[in-house]
Amino acid sequence: MELYNKENLKVLKDSLLDDSYYMPKGLFQSNKNLRLETKLAYVAILDTLLKKANFNQDGIAMLKRDNPMIMATLEKLANKDVDKDKMEKYFDELCEANLIEINKQDIFVYQVD
Repeated sequence: MELYNKENLKVLKDSLLDDSYYMPKGLFQSNKNLRLETKLAYVAILDTLLKKANFNQDGIAMLKRDNPMIMATLEKLANKDVDKDKMEKYFDELCEANLIEINKQDIFVYQVD
């Protein structure tokens, strides 16, 4: 899998409606052992990445781990309260599933087809 970068993030962003969430089909087909909340956490991270990505010197898209938009988006998607402890568990599960990579405080997101 490939990390999101400036180019492929722009292509994805241009293909979406402004008010829609992108839920990759492959996330729900190939990652059946992940809990639904964890999959929604990935969608929340990706949505935040589409709206407020930062880029490293290599053009790889990233977010700060403590970005409040991630938690707020997940609360909307899951229709329930989410605290920092829950977010950390979701981050751990997503890392184990190789859907995200965390380097100190930066989150890098892998594309799911």
